[in-house]
Amino acid sequence: MTTTLQKCVADIPERKGKRKYEFTPEMDDLVRTAYHQFRAYSNRKAITHCAHKLEMPRWAVLRRGRDLGLARSKERSWSEEEVGLLERWGHLTDAVIQRKLKTSGYPRSTNGIHLKLKRLRIRQNLDGYSAYSLAEAFGVDWHKVGSWIRRNMLRATRRGTDRTEAQGDDSYWITHGAVRDFVFQCPDEIDLAKVEKIWFLDLVTGGRIAMR
Repeated sequence: MTTTLQKCVADIPERKGKRKYEFTPEMDDLVRTAYHQFRAYSNRKAITHCAHKLEMPRWAVLRRGRDLGLARSKERSWSEEEVGLLERWGHLTDAVIQRKLKTSGYPRSTNGIHLKLKRLRIRQNLDGYSAYSLAEAFGVDWHKVGSWIRRNMLRATRRGTDRTEAQGDDSYWITHGAVRDFVFQCPDEIDLAKVEKIWFLDLVTGGRIAMR
């Protein structure tokens, strides 16, 4: 059965030369909230209000909602294989995870991926740190962490974001194991007066401090 929301998306006009609108993750969150208000509370003005807030036409918000998978009916249940892949790739962005899942034979919408990661609390339980969070733990500027990575002192992987060079490039992901190796191999780089004491002791003792 065609829903009112799906009909709205289907009625989006296809005009030549239409302006292309760029969406940031924060803007996508506003679109998701608008669709949630529409579905959960039957707020028919939610999409229009979102468009006004973003200062763009309503059709652009509807199209973005379609791209994010928000206008689709309930997605099929997740298999154990898919959940395993989510846990493996949880540190990557939703869009990158979507591409990897599709390549593995599991097509999913970015919205479905986003919601499943939240429900399973996968990102909250990830084994590792962003460059920013690690910098805070060490009491240094995040540029310092970037320097350790570029000098091959600290192992890290890219997260697959769309950040440009002007925005600081793609963000890093550093595992606990990589941080421990860095601490033991490059102790002179660490100022013990600046580190988070309990976090640091927990790191180097393999979790024994936190268990007390």
